[in-house]
Amino acid sequence: MAVQSEFRWCLVLMLWLCSSCSENSDATWVREPGGRTGQELYLLNCASCHGEQGDLGVSGAKNLRASFLNPVAIQTIVRNGKNAMPAFKGIITEQSSYDSLVTYVISLRN
Repeated sequence: MAVQSEFRWCLVLMLWLCSSCSENSDATWVREPGGRTGQELYLLNCASCHGEQGDLGVSGAKNLRASFLNPVAIQTIVRNGKNAMPAFKGIITEQSSYDSLVTYVISLRN
């Protein structure tokens, strides 16, 4: 359990370092969504692993285009994380932002 937690924190740190080195400062995770759309939240927080179309698969990220998860399951995974995916419950704070993000993720399906 401790190894998985350490791995998750290392992954989060690596992703943060990679995004902070990019030319586009918007590539970092959004702590206060400030009315961003689901697509904007996805591109800022999820696309680095899942890809812009949802099927990139970096570090074992699931193919969102082929997903059959319901909205509640998607939101639970986004909030709490799963495997290498970090939890976003402290990063995305507004329920309306989760709703928009989940709607956008579902829209990526084939």
